[in-house]
Amino acid sequence: MPEKILNLENGISAQLLDDYIERNEIPDADNSDIWIINNDKAWNVRRFLVSVIRHPDPKVFLKPVFLQKDLKKTYRENKNYNIKHLCDGYIKELDIQSKIPYIRFILNFIKNLNISFSSSEDDLLKKTLMYYYSRNKDIEFHESSESLSGYSYPRIEAYYDGTTEAYVNGRALLNGAYKNDFLRRNYVDTSHICNKCYSGFLNYREECPKCKHHNLQARILIHHFRCAYVGTEQRFWQGERMVCPKCSMELKNLGVDYDKPGKVFYCLNDKCKNEFQKPLIGVHCIHCKTEQAPSELNLEKIYNYELTQKAISEILK
Repeated sequence: MPEKILNLENGISAQLLDDYIERNEIPDADNSDIWIINNDKAWNVRRFLVSVIRHPDPKVFLKPVFLQKDLKKTYRENKNYNIKHLCDGYIKELDIQSKIPYIRFILNFIKNLNISFSSSEDDLLKKTLMYYYSRNKDIEFHESSESLSGYSYPRIEAYYDGTTEAYVNGRALLNGAYKNDFLRRNYVDTSHICNKCYSGFLNYREECPKCKHHNLQARILIHHFRCAYVGTEQRFWQGERMVCPKCSMELKNLGVDYDKPGKVFYCLNDKCKNEFQKPLIGVHCIHCKTEQAPSELNLEKIYNYELTQKAISEILK
């Protein structure tokens, strides 16, 4: 049974979706001009929006879809679902007055389309170009812990299942469009990611250069001015007094009797116990458990993209 359809400002009709989202069912796109999501289950909303994005009919994947603002707090608690980036944003109650020109442009664009799309990479690119043209928006990245690398293009990655597939294929789609002059790109940031799985969730840690163990202890060095002895601080303490192990003189004043020129590291691996001044830096990938050096990480440039005139001509022809 269809959900309630309302007539709003300037003859715009809106369909409120609730049961459709529970069932993950796409309504008849011809029944209304826009869809308004009034379901508070964030995962179900994301699942529905992904189904909309993957749909082959432009009347569906280009349909203006809005979230109700009073549910914003609920969705924000599940921010990794990127819900607001998979639709046209929020409206307060049913007030669309400020969005009417935006909605009209989209509806007029859809009206002139009479095609269907497959899931081929060429068609996914066309769907992407059409969507961002109809919204007059650039393709912008978003920081997300749900994304494999930490930087996400949510709508494009929604075409694919799995975080690795979404990352690899989403980036390939954007890079291919850039190389074919459908997109211009603007540098935003640089990221370092795992060379095996492309994850950006990495743990950098100091390691013993001898055994590569990473359970280390830092020890302060003491330099005694009078006899030039240098050793770790532990070697100087005798009870509550600091006494030089070499000349037995008591050290009282920092900067007068002694200074602290640096520190050394002590490996707590019982089979090693190596002492050294410069530890190695190792990188542990939290996603795939690969160990690598910083120099072995893949360097990724992060860009925002905008449609070129060639892309717009391709869309409008």
